Amino acid sequence: MIKQSKRQLEIMNILQAQKSCSVIELAEKLGVSDETIRRDIRQLSLSGAAEKIHGGVMLPQSSQEPPFLRRLQEQREEKQRIAKLSAGLVVDGDVLFIDNGSTSCYFARELISHRNLTILTNSTEVARELCSRNNNRVFMAGGEIRADDSSAFGPAAVAFARQFTTQKAFISMGAIHAQKGCLDFDLAEAEFKRAVIPQTENVIVTADHTKFGRAGIVKVCDLAEVDLLITDQMPDRDLVEQLGPDRIKVA
Repeated sequence: MIKQSKRQLEIMNILQAQKSCSVIELAEKLGVSDETIRRDIRQLSLSGAAEKIHGGVMLPQSSQEPPFLRRLQEQREEKQRIAKLSAGLVVDGDVLFIDNGSTSCYFARELISHRNLTILTNSTEVARELCSRNNNRVFMAGGEIRADDSSAFGPAAVAFARQFTTQKAFISMGAIHAQKGCLDFDLAEAEFKRAVIPQTENVIVTADHTKFGRAGIVKVCDLAEVDLLITDQMPDRDLVEQLGPDRIKVA
């Protein structure tokens, strides 16, 4: 994999917002020459993160995540099984981080019988599900609320994550690769997850089988930083070897 520079990550962040952009516009936004942008685009194209078009660049169709409501319905039964298995790891009184992934919404619903939980989240859906139940305490990240999934991101959300320590962090991933590790499709989302990981005792990744080997864009963490992967199917041999069978639970 070609290592992406900070400027290339900025290009990907712009593409996440706009889906496509011209070379001239990128050069103006980033304060570099057209030729520099073209070199970046060539590298991003070679890595599969972006697609060259005439006079510009766009996200490849395979890398564009569908809207959140559609994601909730994709692999619904698998996500529900993952959520139920994940809830079995939680005991009353736990301090948890739960992120904004679609599986996290099902997970929050599986926690309705638990008591005295302290929940940290950037998802308004997760917060709404758990804040009024069984003497739970819910802390919600601040920052800009994204329209697609009603979740908070940005510098304020990252600062929020760094204030707390948790016993378990349940984190979804857009892609999991044997060599590249855990990845996502949005720079702000990846930055938020990177802020959470050092603050927890146990990093628990929840992901259905469609995430395995997928072409993610932004690196979140190495597989070595994952304490447990909860999924619906055993991954292929390469990923099992890199992660270790003792760190995988199949729902």
